Amino acid sequence: MKKISWLALILTLATACATFQKTYIPPAFYLEDPPSLELAKLTLNERLAFEQGWANLKKGNIEGARKEFLKLGTSQAYFNLGEGYCRLYEEDSQAAEAFFLKAIELNPDLTPARLGLATIYEERNDSDRLFVQLREILKKEPENSWAKPKYEELQTRITQNLIKEASGLLNQNQKEEAKQLLLKALFYSPQSREAHWQLARIYRSEKKYGQAINHYQALSQLAPADRQVLREYAETLLEHDDLSQSLDVYTRLKELAPDDKEVQKKIDYLKNQLGIISLPNMYNEIPKSQAITRQELAAILAVKFNQYLPEPVRPPIIIDISTSWAANFIVRVAAVPLMDTYENHTFEPNRVVTRAELAETFFRLINFLKGKGFKLIPQIPPDRIQISDLPTDNLYYLPAVQMIAYQLMELAAQKRFQPDRPVSGDEALRLADLLLNLIK
Repeated sequence: MKKISWLALILTLATACATFQKTYIPPAFYLEDPPSLELAKLTLNERLAFEQGWANLKKGNIEGARKEFLKLGTSQAYFNLGEGYCRLYEEDSQAAEAFFLKAIELNPDLTPARLGLATIYEERNDSDRLFVQLREILKKEPENSWAKPKYEELQTRITQNLIKEASGLLNQNQKEEAKQLLLKALFYSPQSREAHWQLARIYRSEKKYGQAINHYQALSQLAPADRQVLREYAETLLEHDDLSQSLDVYTRLKELAPDDKEVQKKIDYLKNQLGIISLPNMYNEIPKSQAITRQELAAILAVKFNQYLPEPVRPPIIIDISTSWAANFIVRVAAVPLMDTYENHTFEPNRVVTRAELAETFFRLINFLKGKGFKLIPQIPPDRIQISDLPTDNLYYLPAVQMIAYQLMELAAQKRFQPDRPVSGDEALRLADLLLNLIK
């Protein structure tokens, strides 16, 4: 009888212990393991403590989790990560947020801490902070299965709402408020064509061309084959006096719309303004010439100084250039006149140019440019220049002195100018470039 009583007592105590055994409820929130590469940076003891604490956390054993996390030390990123989730489990989101932020401060690559913050901000309906955390997660893990769909849905929804609201404000002519919303839309969706386009048009209407061009440039990269985008972009560049860039964009547009006559007109206009000329093949042969001709010199002047030379109102009559490849260049240069035609109305396009004639031609060009308002200052005082092979009363003496004074041409040994020596193509082109640099 006594044995039965003891047996009953033992069974009763065992039943009581089973009754009071604690059960755990796993977390309801998303919990992702830290990257294995990050965990590998821990010591063995740290890793064992964290992994045991993390396993307890997943079960809902918060007390056991804390016990393990504390072994890491409170200044460790993984302690703050674990404690953040413990607080989140206890529904203390404010404390959890602080621990997650500390974990990220200590280890910016700790993705689970950002997932914890994203969970908190999602519960608070804090779209801005949620978006930032989701974006940071995807920078590290572009295919994160939890963050990616949330990010894409949030990005689309917020961007569309902002653009819709901005459009309403624009209809009420509230441009400043609309701009702020569109800029915010670009924060969420940097590649939003609609936001870029609306901002570009607003800034263009306000003549804030720099800002407008930035958005049109982004648009042209997002939609390189959109004719309307390119047209507006080119027009805005032209309004901003950025002729070279405008020409580039119109040229791209021409490739997409080869039959558009209006675009061709713009291209022709811009080329004329920029001094861009369709050059004959013979022009490209000039640098190879050891003795340039008068037609080649005329071509150099007309091409290099195109933007400064006027279109002839009454073109001179020249009877021997009809077959010259440089006929149009000769007419422009002779009309100024930078080069002479003769009494019998000939130009002698194939006659070789001497250094004396080159000096006279550029002497006339300098005087012409001075008349246009360009300030050209001699580098050497003319009265200090002596030339041994040109008398002072020679027709070419003054032009030669001026070329040396401006350091466009040089004297040879014994102060010789060598007036009768032929001029090479390289020499003439170099002289033209030197003068261009002086006036620019």
